[in-house]
Amino acid sequence: MKSWTSVFALTIAAALCLNSVCALSTVSRDRTRIESSQLLPHRNGWNFVGHADKADITTLVLALKQRNTEELTRHFWRVSDPRSSQYGKFLSLEEVTEIVQPHPQHIKDVLKWLQHYNINTCQLVQTRDFLKCRVTVGVAEQLLETKFGYFQHTVEKDHVIIRATQEYTVPKEIARKLDFIGGLHRLPNVGNKLKIKQQMPVPEDLASFRYGVHPDTLRKRYNVTDNVATNPNNTQATAQFLKQYYSPADLKEFMNHFGKGFPHLTEIAHEIGPNSGKTGLEANLDVQYIMSLGANVSTTFWSTGGLHEGQEPFLEWMLALSNTSVIPPIFSVSYGDHERTLSAEYMERINLEFQKIGIRGVSVLFASGDDGAGCHRFEDESYTFEPDFPASSPFVTTVGGTMFTGLFTDANEKGNDISGGGFSNVFSMPKYQEETVTGYLNSSVKLPDSKYFNSSNRAYPDVSAMSDDFWIIINRLLMNVAGTSAATPTVAGLIAMANDARLNAGKPVLGFLNPFIYQNPDIFFDVTLGDPSQACWLDDLDGYYVSEGWDPVTGFGTPDYHRLVEAAMKYS
Repeated sequence: MKSWTSVFALTIAAALCLNSVCALSTVSRDRTRIESSQLLPHRNGWNFVGHADKADITTLVLALKQRNTEELTRHFWRVSDPRSSQYGKFLSLEEVTEIVQPHPQHIKDVLKWLQHYNINTCQLVQTRDFLKCRVTVGVAEQLLETKFGYFQHTVEKDHVIIRATQEYTVPKEIARKLDFIGGLHRLPNVGNKLKIKQQMPVPEDLASFRYGVHPDTLRKRYNVTDNVATNPNNTQATAQFLKQYYSPADLKEFMNHFGKGFPHLTEIAHEIGPNSGKTGLEANLDVQYIMSLGANVSTTFWSTGGLHEGQEPFLEWMLALSNTSVIPPIFSVSYGDHERTLSAEYMERINLEFQKIGIRGVSVLFASGDDGAGCHRFEDESYTFEPDFPASSPFVTTVGGTMFTGLFTDANEKGNDISGGGFSNVFSMPKYQEETVTGYLNSSVKLPDSKYFNSSNRAYPDVSAMSDDFWIIINRLLMNVAGTSAATPTVAGLIAMANDARLNAGKPVLGFLNPFIYQNPDIFFDVTLGDPSQACWLDDLDGYYVSEGWDPVTGFGTPDYHRLVEAAMKYS
């Protein structure tokens, strides 16, 4: 259930309050930046195509500073750590709101500032820490003392969005009450990250398929065999962005061909957001495989598919979760940006949003990316590894990729050299992985030169799964694709099966997974083979090497369903 709070009454209250009560009797000319590093819109694939018309409408999202963030974090760790007496004692959205909602006076002050520019059409999310406003470009330029322009995607020509072309500022007294303003500088990451390897008409008989990966391959590989979910209250979800829509007809045909070996559902139970348009590779892959591994689990397709008048789709999803009282306990997500393209203030606030989700008992799994260790070249021709966010967040579970060592599916697994992984340049290493990652760094494994990565920071991925030669059906064609976007719904479906066992035993779902994962490394098949991950190939620089135990290519390895469920059932 979604609940937007109209702020018209609050705006009037702010306008009528006395100067002794309201902090903003006038709008200060003493202005400052909120975000310390404001990278102006720039991304490969987007071009500036002209100045925005002042009458155009754009959407701004004001992230209001939350209260009690230290309390939020403490409670998050208590409910997420299997060794804690509070493990699994999750909070409702209403209880989370009581912790984080900003001071009422701060909300009034921000509203009064907005009303000074005749902005009266804003909405608060239920947790009262995001304010969403639709304004004209002309008004936004006055409000933030900046300019706006149109940016067009070089391939998807219908993708034209509005962004600020200069830095933005706000009055100093307002800056103290905001973390950032969305809809200004961050450009959406548009385009398929999946590698398409081949496509063909769907054969009449797929029973003899030995090449490539399909549901039976994964169910056999990860010891799921004929196990399916049985709890009617169990749910799982995929989150999609930027016109990634799935095809119900393709889903039914996929299950008809590839789901014969196990009971399964053939329809999405709930659709949230748009799902009308060109079928997307990511969307079809996600629903076809999360429903094959998490077989018989009620599945939600959560789409932030449109451009939302140029709004940032990932941020839009975050707002929706803060505005929905009941959400699925698992999300599989394939979305990311380079850390260096985002401000620290933005990423830190998104980390708090992940804690708000985790404290409600939700597992969020992100693909680690398909660029290996990554490579960023500076103007002086030096270079460094390129970590991605949210993959590098300490508050999500990041999924890397593996592949078969041979052509056929009875071969062993090895690390996929495209598997994103490494060390954050922003976030310190969380306690749950300190011992594990220190062991990797102190082992005999060959490490890259220390100048390329920060070994004291958050390391990822946490786990992995097959990520190569996946067969999907799209537009009634059989297509073979590769990428960690394939691994993520695979792992998410297996976690949904572990949740099913816990729910059937009267236990809560697993919630934020990482403390559980790092305390139970034996639930994974250790992947010790494979070439080093990709990095700066033009300079003949390799990334990270696969090793015994955890490594920055495959994490702990790939999940064993039976050991996963056995470990999950140990805890109350």
